[in-house]
Amino acid sequence: MIKAGILGLGWWGQNLVRSVNNTDASINFVAGSVRHPERVTQFSNDFGLKIFESYDEMLKEENIEAIVLATPHTLHSEQIGKAVRANKHIFCEKPFTMNKLECEFAISEIKEAGLQVGVGYNRRFHPSMKKMRKLISCGKLGTPLHVEAMAAIPATSWMSEDDWRFSELEWPAGGITPMGVHQIDHMVELFGEILTVFCQSVRQVVDQKIDDTTVVTLTFKNGMTGFLLTLLSAPPDNRFAVYGTAGTSEIRTRSYNKFQFRPIRGENEDIDFGDYDMDVETLREELEAFSRSILEQEPFPISHDQIIHVVSVTDAIIESSRTGKLIKVS
Repeated sequence: MIKAGILGLGWWGQNLVRSVNNTDASINFVAGSVRHPERVTQFSNDFGLKIFESYDEMLKEENIEAIVLATPHTLHSEQIGKAVRANKHIFCEKPFTMNKLECEFAISEIKEAGLQVGVGYNRRFHPSMKKMRKLISCGKLGTPLHVEAMAAIPATSWMSEDDWRFSELEWPAGGITPMGVHQIDHMVELFGEILTVFCQSVRQVVDQKIDDTTVVTLTFKNGMTGFLLTLLSAPPDNRFAVYGTAGTSEIRTRSYNKFQFRPIRGENEDIDFGDYDMDVETLREELEAFSRSILEQEPFPISHDQIIHVVSVTDAIIESSRTGKLIKVS
């Protein structure tokens, strides 16, 4: 079993721990580092975590083989570097870093140290996305022409006013870094390199210094076009749809649990994964995949090139939102 330490035990960090601890998973959290240990006393007792007030102190623990980062986005680059120097494998929540240069440097350090890296695009592991992947790879959609994605949460009613997320540094271009990166990752995995992006990001109703509505158009190297929308002040929702010459495939609802394939001829195929808990099952699957990469059983399914390209696309979207220009992805 891989023994891991986690930096950050807020809402999402606790979800990650719950997904594998007290189960038969091949990875288990044995330690955590938080700024306010008194806030997680009961949680750490329930899940068997040794709590450190200092990340540097946790990194000195020899029995910890891997570090999981569930921390503010802008801190990832520095925290990854510290884990590399401590010879720990790294799993980092998305976005991996906030710009391409930081990402390329981090990946090069990890490769040079001979360490494994994973990134938290957990929705890749949902059965709806597996179904989508299979339909595209077997040709049932024909030639893919266009992809559309959207994600919405009522962030301002869910989160406290002092939440670290309510900052233009952490959430530039509105919902792109908390939500949109998942859809960008899907697009990159399924359709390859993205060439250009154009983003319009506006603040309409929120009091915090973040944009609540962000719209992106994209072009792909293979000739496809794409569209991405994120909303931070709307009811929870997700949609990911691919339009092809032989049919349309669509994932719907915030939980990803409704899937439909509409062929150009024949009857629709509808699947409801109603009992599937995305916030538990996909996290366990991604952490298990990370542990298998450490154990050299199989590579982590998100390649280094894909990690870098998703960050590059995100970086370009943020630049476009600031400049109002069409940006070529570097």
